[in-house]
Amino acid sequence: MRFNTRNQPESFTSNDDAEAQRRHESYLTDYFQWLDTRSPPAPEARQVTVTARSPLSPVLTAMQALGEELRSRQITLRVVFCDVDPERALHSIWKTISALSEGSEHGDLVRWNAASGMLEAHEQMILGRRMCWTGDAMRRMPGRRDGFDLFETDAPDICRLGVQSFCAMWRLAQPVPMWLLREAKKVRPNATFAGPDTRALATLSFFRKLERPDNNCH
Repeated sequence: MRFNTRNQPESFTSNDDAEAQRRHESYLTDYFQWLDTRSPPAPEARQVTVTARSPLSPVLTAMQALGEELRSRQITLRVVFCDVDPERALHSIWKTISALSEGSEHGDLVRWNAASGMLEAHEQMILGRRMCWTGDAMRRMPGRRDGFDLFETDAPDICRLGVQSFCAMWRLAQPVPMWLLREAKKVRPNATFAGPDTRALATLSFFRKLERPDNNCH
């Protein structure tokens, strides 16, 4: 089932970050209810991937707000960022992500790609292999959700393509340095954190159907 917020009441098209966060919390709640009702045995049913403009994107603040709900259901989360600022927000979402996957290497959980082509991709959240949210292009500031915003509750085919797109971006991205994730780190290294080759990103068509599925993203 699709829910396009363009055609929903005014509260669904608000530019307010808090309203956008509440909307994402409702999407996550639908996902929790599906997990609780169906108890799917496949591990990928409890894997969530997010492509986000920045740590301040409402899709991620909703994840933080419902972190305990995610952890109680043994849900894992991986994120590709277009921008890792502001640092305080990055520290906060990293606490949530790392708590959901204790023992995992940080490079297997969060990656970053600041290439200009990334801004043309859309924010996206894949919930298991059943539900999918697609938002505006990442060239728009988080919270301005008066544009494209689509949530699908029963869309395994779209989720499959979404996972393939996430994996393609994951391979073009690089791990967020651990020194950026550590809140206690006060002095940045004297080095430039450069993103991946922009020419490689130019070859990516965000929603192109890939010939072979690649769900491992490694």
